[in-house]
Amino acid sequence: MLVKDFITKEIPVLKSFDTGEYALTLMDDYKLKHLPVVSDNSFYYKGIISEKELLSHTDLSTNIGNLYLAEVPSVRLETHLFEVLTLITRNKLSILPVISDMDEYEGVVTREHLVDVCTDFFQADAPGSTIVLEVVPSDYSVTDIARIVESNNAHILSMQTHPEEKNGQLLITLKLDSEDASAVIRSFERFNYTVLWHFMENGLVDDIFQQRMNELIHYMNI
Repeated sequence: MLVKDFITKEIPVLKSFDTGEYALTLMDDYKLKHLPVVSDNSFYYKGIISEKELLSHTDLSTNIGNLYLAEVPSVRLETHLFEVLTLITRNKLSILPVISDMDEYEGVVTREHLVDVCTDFFQADAPGSTIVLEVVPSDYSVTDIARIVESNNAHILSMQTHPEEKNGQLLITLKLDSEDASAVIRSFERFNYTVLWHFMENGLVDDIFQQRMNELIHYMNI
């Protein structure tokens, strides 16, 4: 998924003659911590102004052209979602400016809108079930996982991995198209996969698995 698929153009832009007071009013209206600034006579992108910078000045009637514009990264329309997530998170931004090859302002990606984008990208709200596995990183095999899932007449809609810092294990989150993942869970158990957590609309797990889930929840609550 590329920026051009989820760019937002409704966020207002500021120009150098706008005051700090006006900028803060817009930030409050749109629930943002940053706003883009463009040239007075064009849409050439100049930078962003932050709420923190504005609040550090006592005279908010000052034009923002006389204030510091943060030099934050910008992205192009062909930038991938993963890069957007990295830049917004790393720089603690409420917006990420989108510019053209000629450095003209195109719009922004907002942190809030990214939640909806990620929900769609990761198929989070699609009908189905979710399973979280824990594996040793050296044992991680996409082929084996897919084979187990598909052998039970299910398919993987999305899969994410996350390293567990405490024990060095790898957590694998699977979103499946099957609302009853009981058979898939039992197959993972047979192949010595540790199933940490699951959610499914229908189906039951056996007593042994339920006992292990209860033990895990108890352990997490200690």
